[in-house]
Amino acid sequence: MLFGSFYFSRWTKQARIMGLPVAMSIEPTTGCNLRCPECPSGLRSFTRPTGMLDQELYKKIIKESAGHLSYLHLYFQGEPFLHPEFLELVKMADQHKIFTATSTNAHFLNEKTVPRILDSGLKQLIVSVDGASQGVYENYRIGGNLERVKSGVQLLIESRNKAGKKFPQVIFQFLVTGKNEHEITAIKALSRNLGVDELQFKTAQIYNYEDGSELIPSNLKYSRYLPVGNGKWKIRKEIRNKCWRMWQGAVVTWDGDIVPCCFDKDANHKMGNLQNSSLDKIWNNPKYGRFRAQLLQNRSEIEICRNCSE
Repeated sequence: MLFGSFYFSRWTKQARIMGLPVAMSIEPTTGCNLRCPECPSGLRSFTRPTGMLDQELYKKIIKESAGHLSYLHLYFQGEPFLHPEFLELVKMADQHKIFTATSTNAHFLNEKTVPRILDSGLKQLIVSVDGASQGVYENYRIGGNLERVKSGVQLLIESRNKAGKKFPQVIFQFLVTGKNEHEITAIKALSRNLGVDELQFKTAQIYNYEDGSELIPSNLKYSRYLPVGNGKWKIRKEIRNKCWRMWQGAVVTWDGDIVPCCFDKDANHKMGNLQNSSLDKIWNNPKYGRFRAQLLQNRSEIEICRNCSE
């Protein structure tokens, strides 16, 4: 129904929604142990409140969503493993037959946490690793220790395989920048040696890209941005008046605000709060409807859409 209502809305230019979200991101915490540039958690630059997800609020969200939710990404901003009950959150969703994934810098994979990860039912672990050598890695993952990441990932994969388990699948995510693109071959070799299940190359989101940045790679295959002359840059993809994500899923901040997508890092477009309202009421409320309608009419007027790779 969601897919059908999305195409009906595109055709009529009238926002209609039928059904509830099948995918969701929920933020365990805004805190992080690293200080990556171009990241609000790393820069400690949030304008919205910061904190950790309350377990009772999470239980409410899962209870309301279990009947229609098939994919849950326990991540928005921050490092999920800093939440003291993070793996309990994973287990709770898994017990409701929801596919669970998370993104991490992998500094908390150790002999204590690995058995709990395997027991939690986590299906997908995305590891942000943006360098194959310590010098390059810490250039973006400021404060990070690549050897700690490697040993933790190796322990997890070896323990998983020894237990005869298939999950979690481990994905290396390499954010390609002008400072690490020369290590693409090396990160492929490292991925093979560690036995990770998949290696993904991700383009970097840069806030003030118009005047260029040293983080834009020279190989434009891995860039969200293209030069237009006179030192100016533009976003690669044309902003089209559509966005499937607005019909498919939503993002929930640690304190219960529902925002349209992961590009709204400061929660400037709050559609409602799950502490005092239900998911279905927020999903179908007039404010959300007006936002979807704006996407269909002129998406480029929405600030968070102007730097979007969707």
